[in-house]
Amino acid sequence: MDDAAHRKLGVTTFNRCWTLLELPERTRDEDGELLTLAFTSKYHWSFVAGLKETIISNWMIARAAAAIGEGHLALTFARIAEAAAQGPDVEDWLVASTAEGVARAYAASGDLASRDEWFEKSEELTASIKDRESRELIASQLASVPR
Repeated sequence: MDDAAHRKLGVTTFNRCWTLLELPERTRDEDGELLTLAFTSKYHWSFVAGLKETIISNWMIARAAAAIGEGHLALTFARIAEAAAQGPDVEDWLVASTAEGVARAYAASGDLASRDEWFEKSEELTASIKDRESRELIASQLASVPR
């Protein structure tokens, strides 16, 4: 498989994750598909990704795992994404997004004190995003973290 095919499958599977995440309700099979697609997207990106795509693919696994109630798995990948986002060349919206992912993962794992701590951290990071559209996007994702 060439790089273009890996990139295309990485994008396609990532976008399908969003479709499933946006469903008002998912079946057990759709939950399984969601998590499988998140890992599949990460797999394909691993051949062609830069740092940004690597962070996002780990974030998506965390998001998918949190959505299906797998808090420990969500926290593992959220922390991987957040740690990778601490580099000097990472965009401000991505740093805020990974903090949102950690808050969501703690919510899924039932650790409400840590969820609140990371929620506040993500709020602060989101408020400092320079681009208005990016700030609004991350704020909307943060607003959906279970409180």
